[in-house]
Amino acid sequence: MADDAGLERVSITFHTNDEDKDTDTHVEVSVEMFDNTVVAILSDDLGHFDDNSDAGPFFLEHISPTTRGAMKSGHVSIKSVPNGDDTWRFNFLLNLQFQDGSHLIARANGLELSETLPKLSFGIE
Repeated sequence: MADDAGLERVSITFHTNDEDKDTDTHVEVSVEMFDNTVVAILSDDLGHFDDNSDAGPFFLEHISPTTRGAMKSGHVSIKSVPNGDDTWRFNFLLNLQFQDGSHLIARANGLELSETLPKLSFGIE
């Protein structure tokens, strides 16, 4: 698990709890280093997520090269852009895979995004 191992792939999986995500609610996921340099992004409607369902993994587009060491102090932001009113309750698991086979993750349970609280951020572990 070398800190100089390059980032190879980033994916995110969602579990929707008791409040679905509407088909036309746009989801933006941004993985960033400590200095807010964007490393990987996902920006898509992703379709409808039913209550109590799993969706993904969705693979993020690489924007900037980085290493495992740099991402240890990074963070992920998840933003919901509803078309009208939509509250989405969910859990997520973000997986960063590096060239040496090592991983870093970010995860959280019991989250809620809506038109009044559209964005949340979490550290990478």
